[in-house]
Amino acid sequence: MRPIYFNGKFYAGGLNGVHRVADRLIREYDQLLTAMAPADRPRTTLFLPRQRQWQPALRTIELVEEEGAHGQRWEQTRLPRLSADGVLVNLCNLAPLRHPRQLMLIHDAQFLFPDSGYPLRQRLGYRLLVPRMARASATVLTVSDYSRQMLDVLGVAPRERTRVLYNGADHILEQPADQTILDRLGVAPGGYVLLFGSPKGYKNVAIVLDAMRLVPDKRLVIVGSSRDALQSAGLAVPADAIFTGKIDDAGLRALYQAAHCLAFPSRTEGFGLPPVEAMLCSCPVVAAPAGAIPEVCRDAVLYADIDDAAGWADAIHRLNDATRQTKIRLGLDRAARFTWAQAGLALQATLTALCSTPTAAGS
Repeated sequence: MRPIYFNGKFYAGGLNGVHRVADRLIREYDQLLTAMAPADRPRTTLFLPRQRQWQPALRTIELVEEEGAHGQRWEQTRLPRLSADGVLVNLCNLAPLRHPRQLMLIHDAQFLFPDSGYPLRQRLGYRLLVPRMARASATVLTVSDYSRQMLDVLGVAPRERTRVLYNGADHILEQPADQTILDRLGVAPGGYVLLFGSPKGYKNVAIVLDAMRLVPDKRLVIVGSSRDALQSAGLAVPADAIFTGKIDDAGLRALYQAAHCLAFPSRTEGFGLPPVEAMLCSCPVVAAPAGAIPEVCRDAVLYADIDDAAGWADAIHRLNDATRQTKIRLGLDRAARFTWAQAGLALQATLTALCSTPTAAGS
């Protein structure tokens, strides 16, 4: 079996959503390798930048430090040479423009749209390079059928050369809930609606900010952005909204568990992790029927029209005791399907097929 090489350039960057997914997939694959008989394991290496901010604790995958592995030049020139005899795995939307046999994970096609939140230069660079990188890849993975369709329709990667690898969400259950956060924020169980705040246009938080003026009996607790960041983007934030500041998974789990609901109004999402996390924590969800959300959540959430503030307020009010318990039950059942163990197995199956393929498509 050919050796496998993981592109770990992203460890030079901070911990964002894409990087967390890549790191978790590498750790899941390491666990699968560790469970195999040594003679059956493909030789597997993770290239790490010497100037890194963090790294995983691995048992079987070999760690190799590389000077300059934090930059595009290393990724486009040295990395293909280092991995030319095997399968190269790129999990963060970018990959070398030339490689005889590589896998690329593209989370979504949002970089093609002006409300993506990407800086203009980065958006233009992605528009130019990502389709070429996808053509240079034997297999392109993405995180939902919706993203697979969008990558095809928008000319990034043809459907016949992409596969779906759903994210896991069960990391939210790995740490006990930190109940002290409720006292620190001054909120009571059931007394607030949870929202991930973002000034990015496609996140559509304005509709929830407007809707909460029609829900006077609930506070709004906002994770992610600060009040200044939202107001600087022209968003009218309720005066009594509470901002969590930096929060870890233990605190987030507690907020999910005690919330009246999670409001998730995005106009598009490649996967939509917060609703699945919320459902695993017995938190009902009100969401926009957009992007991959209907695919991932199905009937386990209440839906509200993207641009109808009154509809959002009505959906939040409709979460009475009976509806709430129904959605909690459906949510737990639906969210249980999205585990990191399953994601790791899907990655392993794809890599096993690539390692035994005589020649790579697109090489």
